[in-house]
Amino acid sequence: MKKTFMLAAVLILGASVSFAQVTPEAFIGILPAIPNNVCSMKMAERNQYISRIDTIMQLIDNEIARRNEEIDANSSTEEQQALNNVASQYGLSNDDIKKLQNEEGMTEEEKNEIINKALQNKHNMTLDETKKFDKMTKEGKKSWGEAYGTEKMADVQTDPQKSQEEQYQNKSLYELTNIQKHIIDSLKAIESKFAQQISDIDNDPDAKVMLDNIAKWDKEALDLMGETDNEGMQKMTELENKIKTEKDKYCSKYTPKYIDILKKYESYTKSSMPVCYRIEAISSRLTKLQTGVDLKHEPGLVGIGKIADYVHLLQGVFKYNLLKD
Repeated sequence: MKKTFMLAAVLILGASVSFAQVTPEAFIGILPAIPNNVCSMKMAERNQYISRIDTIMQLIDNEIARRNEEIDANSSTEEQQALNNVASQYGLSNDDIKKLQNEEGMTEEEKNEIINKALQNKHNMTLDETKKFDKMTKEGKKSWGEAYGTEKMADVQTDPQKSQEEQYQNKSLYELTNIQKHIIDSLKAIESKFAQQISDIDNDPDAKVMLDNIAKWDKEALDLMGETDNEGMQKMTELENKIKTEKDKYCSKYTPKYIDILKKYESYTKSSMPVCYRIEAISSRLTKLQTGVDLKHEPGLVGIGKIADYVHLLQGVFKYNLLKD
């Protein structure tokens, strides 16, 4: 059965492949429905369902690993592009960049020389001036700021178009960073709420009482193993019935709560896909503004990660069913 599902899943995912891209929506398409009869399912049925979930998780892990390998393969080229762009922006030479790439072999004087050069080219400042600024009084910083502002105004008059571009870039960086932080914080808040709800189930004092009862009766039953007289066998039967009743009670009380959380988490996961794509788009735009590099990463990695989080929770759907059959 596992091999059959694996083949079907590969075929479904294959239908979504374009230039080796597998979309988050393709994984959503092979997710199984959450079972409603968790407490009455036999062990064989549970194992079959979990096997299917494990297969999906394996496919997701493989896809994430493939994407990360591709990102790693492109990282050196993108890093070099970023360095070249920074060099151009700060007026640094190829030798300067090579030295920065081999920072461990540089002396403190060489580092300061390159920093001074970059500050002078970009901000018309020196490293010593920035160090002095930290030690200035409040009045001194105000005077310096006024002088620096006057100097920048002169730059604006000399090259107004360049100034507008820099202002637009700084504004874009600020706005995009705030938008990205707001989106990520919002998703984290929702996920933290789900995590707390699951924690509340697992830490319910009544649950501990039931589990302690089951453990105690299991030990008593183990001590009676080998008893062949009627009294011993009767006690064993009574214990087995008590254990089964308590396990039924445990599953009936907590599984519906967990399934309710799962259903809401499934809806959240599916509805968050457009937001995940937006996070990636913002990250790419920020990288472009900061380094000038256009990232060529396949969209969907963040979304696939969210689906993996849901599938991980789905793997625990039977955790409150303690019956062996």
